[in-house]
Amino acid sequence: MTGEAGKQKWNWIWPSVGATPVNHGLDPEIFDRTDCPYTETFVREAIQNSLDARRDENSPVVVRFSFHEENMSARQEAFLAEAMEHRARAERPVIEEWGQGVARWLVVEDFNAKGLAGALDDRMGDFWNYWLNFGISNKDGTQRGGRGIGRVTFLIASQMQTVIGYTRRQVDGLTAACGMCVLKPMMDGQRLLSTHAYMAKEILNDCVYDLHQPPVHEQLVSAFKLEGYQNPERDSGLALIIPYPHTELTAEGILASSIDHFAPAIMSGSLVIEADGERLDADTISAVAAKVTKNIRSEAVRSDVARYLSLIQLGLNSTPVRLPAAEGADLTLEGARSTEILQKIQTRVLNEDPVVLEIPMPLVQHDKAQEVTLTAVAQRTPANKPPIDRLFREGMALPDTRAKSPGDLDMILLVHDGDLATYLNLCEGKAHLDLQDNKEIRAKLVERGYLSGRTPYRTMRFVRSLPTTLRQLLTPETDEPDASVFDSFFSIPSDKPGKSTGDGKDKPPPPPPPPPEPRIRVFNVTQLKDGLAVTANPEFKDWPVSVTIGLAYADGSRKPSWSEYDFRLEDMPMEHANCDIMIAANKIKATDCGPETEIRITGFDTKRELDATIRPTKNAQKN
Repeated sequence: MTGEAGKQKWNWIWPSVGATPVNHGLDPEIFDRTDCPYTETFVREAIQNSLDARRDENSPVVVRFSFHEENMSARQEAFLAEAMEHRARAERPVIEEWGQGVARWLVVEDFNAKGLAGALDDRMGDFWNYWLNFGISNKDGTQRGGRGIGRVTFLIASQMQTVIGYTRRQVDGLTAACGMCVLKPMMDGQRLLSTHAYMAKEILNDCVYDLHQPPVHEQLVSAFKLEGYQNPERDSGLALIIPYPHTELTAEGILASSIDHFAPAIMSGSLVIEADGERLDADTISAVAAKVTKNIRSEAVRSDVARYLSLIQLGLNSTPVRLPAAEGADLTLEGARSTEILQKIQTRVLNEDPVVLEIPMPLVQHDKAQEVTLTAVAQRTPANKPPIDRLFREGMALPDTRAKSPGDLDMILLVHDGDLATYLNLCEGKAHLDLQDNKEIRAKLVERGYLSGRTPYRTMRFVRSLPTTLRQLLTPETDEPDASVFDSFFSIPSDKPGKSTGDGKDKPPPPPPPPPEPRIRVFNVTQLKDGLAVTANPEFKDWPVSVTIGLAYADGSRKPSWSEYDFRLEDMPMEHANCDIMIAANKIKATDCGPETEIRITGFDTKRELDATIRPTKNAQKN
């Protein structure tokens, strides 16, 4: 603690890094996207961490979000003052409310949770992994996270990019408090200061920090109104204090995002949300959803939230019809197509009745095959409504795993099987929104023994394709074509014998239909000295669209091959605007492209000809 003129300030240490390399940045492109803004990623990260730390599986984990604003107290100022001084020195943006003497903060508390464990002197233990080791996680894959980077969403949520945590631990009953503030690397004489400052007394063993002791914890609880821990029945958990949260974070938005992304966990009794006095649980979810409908971002859920909840309820409570197991080298459901039970299912779907299915599939680990399953709920989409299309893994949505063309069929996929859930968790992207197959994921799967056939992610690809595969399977094939379809295009001769009756004059043939209008190019491509620029064509109007850009050095063939030894896109200078970018191998996928979209990629070998394929597609239906 430092003091001046009677004022106390709890230490925030801005350490030097020595000769260690630094990596500055919070990956906002991962956790603050157009299709999933940070309000949703903030809620997803807070809830998934609490679900992973659930203490008693027979009781729900409770996550409480509470907003506060008041005139600055001496205790609040003491906890934040030195962090603000470091920010000013690092030329970080000014927090106007601080200068006005206003304290505003958001508290996230969880109960029936284990708290943040790990020895306080173990740099690689759970506690310091959380505060210091970004990109490293001690989660074993059986939980919803595991990348070790999602916690940056709490820093992104704060206008001063600061978070203070207070944990009460089940394992040993200890309490511990720490804080983290994002600054920037800068020279201090001959020392390079780090990218973060930490609320602590001093550096311990040049590796971790000696934290402020329990008397400070009491002041922290009082200053920031951590009221939930005053209940003796809630004796363990983790509280996070987010100073000056962005104004986009609201109680209504948190409740809406919880329903959008965690409805199965809430409806099954695993999760309870409290937001500024509103309780969201299995009994209240329908009523709360009706209040916050306008805050739900997903158009399909927002347009008919009652239908969305009804489909999930069916999946949780109904006895499913079991389909034949997926089979073959690439895993397909073709074996179910000729079965009598499928015909009955198709009839139910045509009659607009819901169906609940169990989908079995093989999963190979350590050369041992086992059968895993997921539950699918399907129903015809009501007229004039967008189709619902969602995959949930252990109660959490992976909203980007969906059909490109969902048509007029609602579908909810629920993964409850623990073995399948663990496998899919390893296959998810950094923000846990979708399923991917890339070198990093392949390495993790191989390390854990998930090998099957040619690739370790055969089962994942099958699950990823299920939103489309099941829709095709549940739609009956048409056996007899309608001969009248082409009446307006071709003259169909009569099958009656004899001459036709008429005035004896040949009628002139109908004029041919006008030729289709020429297609407007969606994007223009401009060659640069060492790369190319892809820009939106101002004549095209039907935005938004997506585009896949494939790049390789020309080798004289129609489809030149690419090798990582040619170039790595993630290392190439790249600029983009009015779109969201994802990179996989030699392809760039840009989504939500608009009329101002521009993508510039440079850094290629100027002595080799660059081959590019530009494939625009209509944006997938948002669900």
